[in-house]
Amino acid sequence: EEVWEKLDAELDLLVVDMKPRVLKLQDRSERERCAVWIKKLYEPSGAGTGVGGRKNRNLYAKLLLHMLKRGVLEGPFTYKPEPGTLKTLPSYMSIYFDEPNSTRVQSSSPDCLPDRVVG
Repeated sequence: EEVWEKLDAELDLLVVDMKPRVLKLQDRSERERCAVWIKKLYEPSGAGTGVGGRKNRNLYAKLLLHMLKRGVLEGPFTYKPEPGTLKTLPSYMSIYFDEPNSTRVQSSSPDCLPDRVVG
């Protein structure tokens, strides 16, 4: 059950990060669609039962946040969510997480400098 709680807490943090970005969307229908998706992510029927369902739900949340950061909503968020349990996110969607994220700050600690620089 502890893993569930961590996943639920992670969802809360993702949604907190999403909300101001959703409000900045110019298109009212996109804002409304995001609100429906966020509501879906919190529905017990959306995540299903167990850790796997919650992990999948959080992947949807991470993907939505990633798209909001880019300012471009793409599938599956171009449509309202289907009723019932969220489908397993297709593996090809993970490419979105591999993109360089401009908001990520590179650490400048000596640990990440090449040996020849540190000496």
